[in-house]
Amino acid sequence: MYGYATGVFSSRKLERASYDSVAFRFIAANEHPDHDTIASFRRRFLKEIEGLFVQVLLLAREMGVLKLGTVGLDGTKIHANASRHSALSTSMRASWRRS
Repeated sequence: MYGYATGVFSSRKLERASYDSVAFRFIAANEHPDHDTIASFRRRFLKEIEGLFVQVLLLAREMGVLKLGTVGLDGTKIHANASRHSALSTSMRASWRRS
């Protein structure tokens, strides 16, 4: 849960964090689980983790530190004016400055 809350989702990154981060080391009781162990744990207890996540969100809402709502994402792609073909190279900019 702490990994999700801090933006660390990958099992390999969670494994690395158990070595690097004091907070992760504390939560893991100074153990360093292998990324395969973390991944298999997630697969095995997926339903329980989902339920726990919902409980954490509801508790945060009750405490007033979370507002639940709807987020809409749009996948529109817009062509930009600054394509790599229209951008100036360093040598081209230098020649323009001299003139």
